Amino acid sequence: MKKNEIRKLAESILETSSSRASEVEIKKKVTGILSLISTIASYSNSKNYSVDGIGEMANSIFSLLDTEAYVIADCMLEVFCNTANSIRFDFTKKDLKINIPKIDLSIFRKG
Repeated sequence: MKKNEIRKLAESILETSSSRASEVEIKKKVTGILSLISTIASYSNSKNYSVDGIGEMANSIFSLLDTEAYVIADCMLEVFCNTANSIRFDFTKKDLKINIPKIDLSIFRKG
């Protein structure tokens, strides 16, 4: 499940110290979490307001890492990971609708 992937990425971020060497790796994982949240949210009820602000939080972390404010960035990373793991998604009861286009099979008929 996608929520498990978010948890694993968040744990990995928390195990990585915010240093110049790990900055790119942290940014990749934060971006991965945002992507997973976006994917889950696209299938959920449109009234999921719990995802508001998580992108701004990620941007703040990126800015702090760029300025070498690693102590503040570490604190923000903890908040980001906890927020990402605590997001709850409400799903509608509607069925998933898949539209498959009609395919012309007349080319396979004998003539």
